Amino acid sequence: MEYFLAVSDKQLGLCLRLLYAEGIRAIVETVRNSKGKIEFHIKANTDEALLRDLIERYNILIS
Repeated sequence: MEYFLAVSDKQLGLCLRLLYAEGIRAIVETVRNSKGKIEFHIKANTDEALLRDLIERYNILIS
């Protein structure tokens, strides 16, 4: 399953606003990476095509 990856509070906020604007519910999971830093994995409840489109838009927003 694909998910959005946010490594900061700002990225988490952008991702959640993007999903909210589309009317999509999401589950946020907080994990520690191999370096001990906190990451957020956001899993959206939607179909594959829309998910890939949204992930692409999200990556453009955070770059």
